[in-house]
Amino acid sequence: MQIEGCVAFVTGADRGLGAGLLNALLERGAGKVYAGVKKMEGVADGDPRVVPVEVDITNIEQVASAASNAKDITLLINNAGLNRTQPVLETNDAEAARAEMEVNYFGTLNMMRAFSPALKSNGGAIINILSILARVALPSMASLSASKAAALRMTEGARAELAPHGVRVISVLPGPIDTEMSRSIPPPKIPVGEAVDAVLSALEGGSDEVYMGAMAQEIARGLAADRQALHARLLTL
Repeated sequence: MQIEGCVAFVTGADRGLGAGLLNALLERGAGKVYAGVKKMEGVADGDPRVVPVEVDITNIEQVASAASNAKDITLLINNAGLNRTQPVLETNDAEAARAEMEVNYFGTLNMMRAFSPALKSNGGAIINILSILARVALPSMASLSASKAAALRMTEGARAELAPHGVRVISVLPGPIDTEMSRSIPPPKIPVGEAVDAVLSALEGGSDEVYMGAMAQEIARGLAADRQALHARLLTL
């Protein structure tokens, strides 16, 4: 898909990867970018092509309102996410798993359902920023892994549904990106600029499942070679 002239909607656009994607889309000639944020403060508004939109992706009414005002979109980037960094059983946050599922799975699903009619009409693509932990469980973040795994299966189902309408659905599975969300994760981390380039390269390329960064690529190779051995190694981390 060509970026120049596209009309994009990016969630979580006020910081981290979302802010980087917003700026890169503008630099590469996007015609308009809807900047989806939970609160309007801090949204860059120097470019007339940026349309700030207050939207909590877990709020169906807000999502529906955002979609009704952005019927011209050709690209949806579901970037908003949540990581509470919790195991499954011995957690110190009993609501972490529910919160992660609400954002990472149901919130992404809300956005896809609301915006897919416009994309079917206009053509274009959806990019879901997931995690390599959608493919494996890291014990210290196992509830995140479960939510991202659910989102990956949902992404695959949506890809099949939208393919007859000429709409691509791309899943991006990175290792840790150097953002506030990953502040507690030790390096190495993917620089935001490198992550932005990888996401937009996926859009311009032909692959619908992208493993971003050395960690994600190593895990993908390990899963293909010996899944059981890889899981045994991850249990020690």
